[in-house]
Amino acid sequence: MAKTTKAIAQSEAVAVQKKSLFEHVASYLDANDWRYSSDAERHYYSMSCRIKEATVRVVIDVFETEEWRRIMTFSIYPIFVPENRRPAVLEAMNRINHSLVYGNFEMDMADGEIRFRTTVESDNDLQESMIERVHNGNLSLSDRHFGALMAVVFGSVEPDGVKELASRPENATLQ
Repeated sequence: MAKTTKAIAQSEAVAVQKKSLFEHVASYLDANDWRYSSDAERHYYSMSCRIKEATVRVVIDVFETEEWRRIMTFSIYPIFVPENRRPAVLEAMNRINHSLVYGNFEMDMADGEIRFRTTVESDNDLQESMIERVHNGNLSLSDRHFGALMAVVFGSVEPDGVKELASRPENATLQ
């Protein structure tokens, strides 16, 4: 009995430091050889990622309390929509968003910046597979719709044609 009590006391004295969600995201990025910068005070990572037709800036925003965890990933397109094209691009993004199950397009009306946002949240720990899904899903959908949205930005496609253009075969070009 004394040995059991001693063993329990020793096991309680060994405290295992749990990794924060911010550290888990860093571990995922490191394990997958992503080059990034981080801001631990503001809880985000930033990196450039090459998609099929452009390079996007990716921001991974990490939020964690004892009760709740959230990762928001943004892919920011390398273009600012001219003011006169913003209504058409907003309509096109709305048409795309209506068909999406996961994520959404947003535009800053002040400067015309377009970004795609995906989010995962939980009141439990977020597993690596969830981190991977929010990151890769974001890049995949940003890539899939980039060309179609750029066609609307530059006026070669009307907003009602954006979904058809986004569903073009992998080897198709916009020219």
